[in-house]
Amino acid sequence: MAPWASRRRQDLLELLDRMNPTIAELTAAVEQEAKQRHEVLRLMTHPGAGPLTALAFVIIIITPDRFPCGKQIGSYVGLIPCEDSSAGRQRLGHISKQGNALLRFLLVEAAEAAVHYDPDWRRRTYTWRCGENAESPRWRWRAD
Repeated sequence: MAPWASRRRQDLLELLDRMNPTIAELTAAVEQEAKQRHEVLRLMTHPGAGPLTALAFVIIIITPDRFPCGKQIGSYVGLIPCEDSSAGRQRLGHISKQGNALLRFLLVEAAEAAVHYDPDWRRRTYTWRCGENAESPRWRWRAD
């Protein structure tokens, strides 16, 4: 490894060592606040949702009663696909990415954690399909 790369790596490791106590302190504060809110504790029962995700959801959404259905919360956060419709043909594109980017990021991370660590969620979410070439199987999202 080049000397400059080694020095850069060492500087980054030292920076991480200095930041670890602050990170631990902030994590403890989030966990303390999460224990004081019953909404957060209830959200944490969902697979993949930890104290940070649940607390961010409660703080950003504030009162879920203002949304008549869950689909509107997804739209508020920006997890609903964009629509390009014309001549009776409906095409759904990428997610709109409107709304709070932090909450959207945390919800996607929670979903990925749930799928990764919970076999039941993985079975319901992914399906194993082989392509034309049997040597290149792929994971694909299940459409049902």
